[in-house]
Amino acid sequence: MAALTVGWHRAVKITNGLAVCANLRNITDESNSVLVPARTTGVGLQRRALIATFGAAIAAPQLAAKASVSKRVKLKDVENPKMQEALRAAVSGDLNTAERLFSELIQEEPQSASAWSNRGSVRMSLSLFEDAREDFTQAIQLAPAAPVPYLNRAIAFEALGRFEEAINDCKSAIERDPEEYAAWFNLGNVNSRVKNYEEALTAFEKASLLAPGIAGYRLKEALVLFQLERLDEAKKLLQGLVRKYPNYAEAHAALAAVLWSEGERSRAEEQFTEATKREPLYNNLSWVRRQLLWPPNVVKAMENFLSIA
Repeated sequence: MAALTVGWHRAVKITNGLAVCANLRNITDESNSVLVPARTTGVGLQRRALIATFGAAIAAPQLAAKASVSKRVKLKDVENPKMQEALRAAVSGDLNTAERLFSELIQEEPQSASAWSNRGSVRMSLSLFEDAREDFTQAIQLAPAAPVPYLNRAIAFEALGRFEEAINDCKSAIERDPEEYAAWFNLGNVNSRVKNYEEALTAFEKASLLAPGIAGYRLKEALVLFQLERLDEAKKLLQGLVRKYPNYAEAHAALAAVLWSEGERSRAEEQFTEATKREPLYNNLSWVRRQLLWPPNVVKAMENFLSIA
């Protein structure tokens, strides 16, 4: 996974269920606290939730000096020892401690959209989806101009099976920042869940255009292309991914399914071997269905491969 960043600076890597990504712009709430969206390459719902505020202060102390020159950044969050402690707990995977500390921060400063959004992110990782939704709603009320709380709440709505509301929140995030590529990515995910594949493709293409360095966005684009029976385009995209990212197990597995569906059995087996060397669970169709949320045509192609290979 890529590293979570704040304002173009490298920061801590969020693990154990908190999503991560790179090269993000500062996104501020109404009181100029920083909300930072973390992106993913196609992981589960809990891991797509966003950890916000200056996590970078832990790994990159020089960020505080850089932040001080920006009128959009409030250093209080950077310098707050409890905020830093809460972020460290989240980074280390101690989610219960992180939730407790963010709750204390909310009690101390109930107008902090960052604290509400952070606690919601932790609660997503704890599978407390309704509680997370409530936290993100509070963050939206406090920071209605910021895209991040909408993006977070969309993930909570998706986890709750409230897909139309998830789509609306993704669109609200995009309205606030049309270059918010995580919002486009999540919009693609939700549209794919409800079988709006043309809309999903448009969203994934936009996410890939805005963030060409995130391989998972192009993977999702390829999977939807296959679902739409645009096989040559899907195969070409996947072949490019495995060349550029040879350790990307999911891309190898998806390419194996695509190649098998076209009768290229030897090449399919080679790609599947590359996938399972890195992640043996690709041999488990139930895991593929449950964990990866691939479109049905790709799952069927993988099922056909596993039934014979």
